[in-house]
Parts: sequence; structure tokens; C-alpha cells
Amino acid sequence: MKGAATRAVVIGLLIAGFLAWLHALGVGLRLLLAIALLFCLVAMVAPRLGVRWIDDLVLAIRTLFWQREQGRFHTFAGVPLDIEDDGRHLWLAGEGLQRVLGSSEPESVLAARHAGHWRRNPDGVLLLRVDTVVQHLNTMPGRHDPRVQRLRRYLERQVLFPAQIRRERAN
Repeated sequence: MKGAATRAVVIGLLIAGFLAWLHALGVGLRLLLAIALLFCLVAMVAPRLGVRWIDDLVLAIRTLFWQREQGRFHTFAGVPLDIEDDGRHLWLAGEGLQRVLGSSEPESVLAARHAGHWRRNPDGVLLLRVDTVVQHLNTMPGRHDPRVQRLRRYLERQVLFPAQIRRERAN
């Protein structure tokens, strides 16, 4: 089972155990009715406040769930691109770049093409510096292909520029 599914099952079991414990104490039904009454009162007296609370709760849960992926996951033409930010440079997973470009060359060739501007993460995935990838897309054979031009613009506008703004605001 994957990590997220395992966490969901564990959380579900914990909630079920807590509710069973409340039921065994004999307060489960009373607590459920009290919560339902509270929601009804908030809905009648201050519906905007109730909606705001629900929105805040949904946002907090969504933020907690997507926290690990925040800022790292991008897609281009339906192909997922894993992007890491180490604080100085942005790194793009070579496998995603090859899938977007429709290339099947070995990783060693891809690393040699971006000499000095690649590394491997702890999982052994080849990572290429995004600014070097953009430079290569500007000078590679087939650079006038519309897909290559859109990829270059995407990396410049959706990856490099927002990262530059984040760094400027942090200083």
C-alpha cells in the first residue's frame, strides 16, 4: 500500500476507534446531537461565519495534505515534472524532461549534455538545473519546434520567474 493510502487507513481507524470509545461511554449520541445543534445554530444565526469556518477547515486540511508536494509538482502537456528548489537553484527531474521531449536517450547522455549542471537526489533520480535546460532548449537542434518553444516558455514563466520573485521577497 502506498504511503498516503496507509495514512488514510490509519486515520480512519483512529477516528472509528475514538467514535467507538465515545459510544461505549454512552456520550456518542449526545455529542453528535450537540454538534449538529451547534451547526444548525451557526447556520441560522451567522451563515457567513459558518461558511467561513468550513472554508478555513477545508483549506487547512488541503494544505496539510499537499504540504510535501507544494511548489514541486508541475505538469506540461499532461506530463508530470518533478521540480526541486534547494534555495539556490531549481532542479528538474531528467525523466520528466525526456518524456516531454519524446526522447529515449540514456541518462548519461542527458547528464553529459548538461555538464556541471546536474546532480542526483538521495533517491538516485537525475536532476538538471532548470536554467541550463532553458538555455539548452534555446540552442538545441529542433529549437523551432512549437512544443520545444512552449516548454521553454513554460519553464521560464511558470518555474523560474516565480522562484525568482520568492527569493527576492525572502531577502
